[in-house]
Amino acid sequence: MWLGVRMLVRRNLLRALILGSSIATVTAMVACGSDDDDTTPGTDAGKDGSVIGDGGAKLDATTTDSGLVTTDASAAADASDASDAGPLVLQFDPSGLGSPDAIYWDNTKQVLYIADDHNNQIWTYTDAAGFVKYATVPDDPFLTDAGKQKLNGITELNDGTLVVTRFGYGTDGALYTVSPDGGSSAQVPNVPPTGRRIEVTNNPATGIVYSDEFTGTSAVAIGEVDTVDHTNGTTPFAKGFGKTVGLLVNGTSLLVSDQTNNVILAVPLDPTQIGASLTTLIDGGAFPVYATVDGPDQLSAGPNGTIYTDEFLSNYDGGTPQVRQISPDGGVTVPFPNVQFTSLSDVAYDATNSRLFVADTNGTNVRTIKILPVVPVTP
Repeated sequence: MWLGVRMLVRRNLLRALILGSSIATVTAMVACGSDDDDTTPGTDAGKDGSVIGDGGAKLDATTTDSGLVTTDASAAADASDASDAGPLVLQFDPSGLGSPDAIYWDNTKQVLYIADDHNNQIWTYTDAAGFVKYATVPDDPFLTDAGKQKLNGITELNDGTLVVTRFGYGTDGALYTVSPDGGSSAQVPNVPPTGRRIEVTNNPATGIVYSDEFTGTSAVAIGEVDTVDHTNGTTPFAKGFGKTVGLLVNGTSLLVSDQTNNVILAVPLDPTQIGASLTTLIDGGAFPVYATVDGPDQLSAGPNGTIYTDEFLSNYDGGTPQVRQISPDGGVTVPFPNVQFTSLSDVAYDATNSRLFVADTNGTNVRTIKILPVVPVTP
């Protein structure tokens, strides 16, 4: 009996780390999805500022608006039981058809931005308000009718402007900007529509925006990374990849997930260190392999210099999709082996509250963001 009570207490304490009380802040970081076969058309458009489903109820210290019990965030949990806690599941747009393909966390504002790849929309999530429609990316009626309005990536610039990618399916790839107040958006000019675009990120130190693109299919893809100028469009920065899906500024390097070749590469941020062909280093050497990972996808910084990536396909190792954690020396582990995921599209680490946000959505019957406790390991 006492053992059962002890385990119940520990689980409740872990819930405290995941959500906390009404004055605690939900925090998360970057993310976005990389599947390229989602064709469900979106129907709901417009920036109305409304709260969808039950997400608008202000959370209290006893229950969340989804009915999940939470406790005081100041409680401490036993790290040895973290793997037993399981994910907290947030249902996205329960009354609609939205799908959370990409996410980005603004730590200053304490707002999670979410790219809904079904409805041309950007949403926000906060602990106090839940999910709220924030902005609408310009719609192309032809793409909507064809089910090709899929949004794939999102990042935020220093001035609060959002940059969003549209996958495009090889004919209508695009980049969009959303104003800091969410009130207006525009398409970036001079972006080749034949590029299938998934990820976008930026370097806060320099303000430079990077976007990936590839042509061809997932198995036979030719990928590159571009820099993005809001006025002049894109300029090739590095080439020679397969299917590019994830980007992350990490020190002096831009990490690039190459899904075709099952590697994450480290490309110098300094363009003078890249050769004239843009496919090698200046000395002719290959871009260094940061890690070898089966089916690497979106990337997020993690604790103590680690990074996270979600596994795009499960058939690489015969199991279900899993999140992978990569150490600074390139070692790869599975931090949540007992958690079952359906179809991963992005990950985001919240350093403030030591938890990982995972976009787990198949666009139809599973459209969720899961939150898992993380126990940082001191190197």
